[in-house]
Amino acid sequence: MSYVLNLTGSPIAKGMGYATVSGADGNACLFRVNDMMAYLERVFGRPDKIVKSPRPDDFAGMKDIIVVKGSGWRNARGHVTLWDGARCPDTCYVMADPEKGRFIPEAGSLWVLQ
Repeated sequence: MSYVLNLTGSPIAKGMGYATVSGADGNACLFRVNDMMAYLERVFGRPDKIVKSPRPDDFAGMKDIIVVKGSGWRNARGHVTLWDGARCPDTCYVMADPEKGRFIPEAGSLWVLQ
């Protein structure tokens, strides 16, 4: 997600107080879901929609950036990805997602960017 933001006019600046690593292109990349969510709120404001126990139908017809926070993983609190109104290009980790494994999605937030 950092890669997309860096290339589409919302670059992640180093020294903003978030945990980052440098990509091969030298741009800063966020790797913690909590940091990405804080960055998105800082740059784009509050999410356009927030739901508990998110399901794909909760975001039907909307698109852009989705953050799914939850529990069940030892090393991450959630996932950030793109949403096209019906699905993610990778795994969304929402309720009923067969690939979510032990992850329990507790909240989903969607930013609709103009």
